[in-house]
Amino acid sequence: MYSHRFIQSFRRSWGIFVSICLLGSVISSSAALHLVLEEDRIWLDADAVPLQEVLQRFAHVGVGVRMDLSIDVRISAQIGGADIEQTLSRILDSFGYVLIWDVMEGPLGQMTRLAEIQVFQPGQPERAKNLFEDDVLFRVMRAGDGSGVEFIADEIVIGFSPDSDSRAIRQLIRQIGGTIVESIPDLGIYRVRLPPGTNVLALVDQLRRNQLVAAVEPNYAYRLPRPDQQGERRSTPPGMASRPANPASPVAVLDSGLTHLAELDGFIVGGFNALQPDQAPADTAGHGTQMALIASGVVPPDGVAPGEGMPVLGIRTFDDNGVTSNFAMMRSILHAESEGARVLNLSWGSPVPSEFLQHSLDTAHRRGMVLVAAAGNEPVNQPLYPAAFPNVVAVSAVTSDGSPWPRSNFGDFITVAAPGTASFPVGFQGAPGTYAGTSIASAYVSHALGLFMQQNPRATPDQAVRALNAAVQTDGAEHNPHLGMGILDAAALARLLQ
Repeated sequence: MYSHRFIQSFRRSWGIFVSICLLGSVISSSAALHLVLEEDRIWLDADAVPLQEVLQRFAHVGVGVRMDLSIDVRISAQIGGADIEQTLSRILDSFGYVLIWDVMEGPLGQMTRLAEIQVFQPGQPERAKNLFEDDVLFRVMRAGDGSGVEFIADEIVIGFSPDSDSRAIRQLIRQIGGTIVESIPDLGIYRVRLPPGTNVLALVDQLRRNQLVAAVEPNYAYRLPRPDQQGERRSTPPGMASRPANPASPVAVLDSGLTHLAELDGFIVGGFNALQPDQAPADTAGHGTQMALIASGVVPPDGVAPGEGMPVLGIRTFDDNGVTSNFAMMRSILHAESEGARVLNLSWGSPVPSEFLQHSLDTAHRRGMVLVAAAGNEPVNQPLYPAAFPNVVAVSAVTSDGSPWPRSNFGDFITVAAPGTASFPVGFQGAPGTYAGTSIASAYVSHALGLFMQQNPRATPDQAVRALNAAVQTDGAEHNPHLGMGILDAAALARLLQ
């Protein structure tokens, strides 16, 4: 998280101490290139590397790059811990350029970080274009051990022991070739970008044995569930939910964003793009909009009568390919809390338990947020996370007649079941129609718990979950691996809201 940004412009201020050679129009691959940034210091080893490739390495460590592509030079340099401004002024002496800096707050205190470089022919800043635009925000790698674990390439999430010396921490980050890209001060963690091709899993194993490190993980990747469309859209049920009279305490839907629909007018109380905060939380996949329709009450699941509406906060956490990172998810959770959400809907899951994500959710729970997550759309009788974490309501799905949905996951971690089929005016990676899944069931339970929290604003999350369990439980019923403590049907909802 950044507190402020400042800009510095330079041109022709230093003599050249690196070798810069003019190129022809063809840019070849670099023979050797190594780059590490640490606050206002730089380590650079380049051997006749095209400037565009050097700047691409800056982009790899989280620096925005704008460049005039007519600039064609090679860079050779060996620089160890020099000042970034002085180094770039020497490298870019023949050109105009702008440096934009951020001040990053974190467990180690304030850190100055280079946020953007603009390079252009003198007097022609308008010719600098975004050099590395890409609609793929996350580069996903898969573990080679057959586990199916996915993580963001060349990244780790790390937290340090409270009594660790900051100089030793900086030296450790530098030793692994890492650059601190981002922090979440509230959780005491950093996201670190590593050199391209780093064996992330091996490095994590190594770092776990370091006394400076309190916890470290790959920056795990999460995916939205595969769509399960079951037919064309049916006619919209009559009697759409009434608009919420109280916009406070919304349900936060952490998903693929929001598509503007007239049906949601008056129900959406906020939107945020956690991946690109300067852009709208547009939903190209459709899953987030579907979950907002259920969580708000605008679209009721099959077998559920329309009722009272709930305000919804839509947070775009997944990219256009339905992928997000653990770090982005944790940042989204904190944003939902800052906006006053009392219920958090997580209609997705992963078989990989993350210590960092669990800590983030435990923190949100301790601060008064009810956590709800989908149990998964594969009947594997295996825990799915975050649903299987303590303090999270894990929701399985049933059909409109109350029988378990055949594809719903099950197991000892299930809390409750809920209707999991609905007809939507917007599709999920496809056309509008009827869809099924534990995602829908989770969003409906979030809707119900949102209504409960509005009626009982002083209730704790644990009190809300106990009330939910009591409402769905029939006399003498024990925990069922398919249904948890029972089904949130119309009668159970009425009991919950008494």
